[in-house]
Amino acid sequence: MVTKFTYPLLVVVGLILSACGLTIPTISPIATNTVGIATVPATSTLPAASASPNPTGTAASTVIAPAASATSPAGIIPVTATNPGSSNYIDDRSTPTQVIVSYYNAVNRQEYSRAYGYWSTPSTSLGNFTSFANGYANTKSVDLAFGQITSDAGMSQVYYTVPVILNATDKNNIHTNYAACYIIHQSSPGVFGAPPFQPMSIDRGSAKNVTPGSTQTAALATACDGFPVGPNPISTSDSGLNIDKNNFVDNRSGPIETVSSLLYAINLKQYVRAYYYFQDPVTFPGSYDPYAAGFSNTDTITATFGTVQSEGAAGSLYYKVPLAEKVLTTSNTTQTFVGCYTLRLSQPANQTVPPFQPLGITTGKFTQVDNSADLNSLLSTSCN
Repeated sequence: MVTKFTYPLLVVVGLILSACGLTIPTISPIATNTVGIATVPATSTLPAASASPNPTGTAASTVIAPAASATSPAGIIPVTATNPGSSNYIDDRSTPTQVIVSYYNAVNRQEYSRAYGYWSTPSTSLGNFTSFANGYANTKSVDLAFGQITSDAGMSQVYYTVPVILNATDKNNIHTNYAACYIIHQSSPGVFGAPPFQPMSIDRGSAKNVTPGSTQTAALATACDGFPVGPNPISTSDSGLNIDKNNFVDNRSGPIETVSSLLYAINLKQYVRAYYYFQDPVTFPGSYDPYAAGFSNTDTITATFGTVQSEGAAGSLYYKVPLAEKVLTTSNTTQTFVGCYTLRLSQPANQTVPPFQPLGITTGKFTQVDNSADLNSLLSTSCN
């Protein structure tokens, strides 16, 4: 049974701050969104860092790649975190706020290799990885509140200035407030003509103690002093479920999110970005040029998800994602494909050395079916 859902998004991320106050945390606002074109069964979240794989699970079998002409964008399902200590896994680069949320979600879960990877040039910005990880040794959690975010775009590059208040708690339960500022950088996905793709990342940032007695408004007003402030104010709300072309979806928080990001990138003809959602793209789906060329006859796609299957094996998490795609071609004909993607994530807590390998697609198999076929029935067996 495939059902359409509306999901609330609440991200309140626990954070870990270094003793010297050079690193920072995050809370993002509540936003309610409705799935755009895609229909989905349920929100998908990864287990806590301490979760162990299912001892009876087995790795998913390798299957044949889908035809490249089966393009598809879809809505994503935001992961929900209800408190700073939430174990929910958040890996979302769709907006500048979500980059910061994801960064501190990684720190809070002690996934320091993942946290390190949210920086554009971590070795330059942060220095040695071991020192970076050790800097969080005394931090328990942090809550955040964002100020007014601005952007400055030019020459296919966008820089976001992100002020944020950090309410940090150390392991002795001592609370300290910081006023922090981050510069987030994004190259327009359309400018990439060949791999690798560079996602939205942290360019630089700093934090300073909030003067006792200062209001949050006053602290936010000076948090980005000395940093460039763009002329364009932007909302901190997340519009993750809307797949309109004015939206941007780059989310690996779960299997549905990852596949949706892939399909959305293809829908916008951002094939280098689509290619980067595969864990080992040279092996699957193969060389980049034939992969991108395979979408030459694709216009737009709508997608319907079935129920995701998950299992653990050998320190990794595996997911099977049933998917039906309605493909509108450039000749204005419709094609329907039904199949399954397999995704893998090596347990984040076990990835102790950079670079971090995010959740990614490993295999997939799709078959063209009649446009009037019963998709619910086909989705129930498409990953068997």
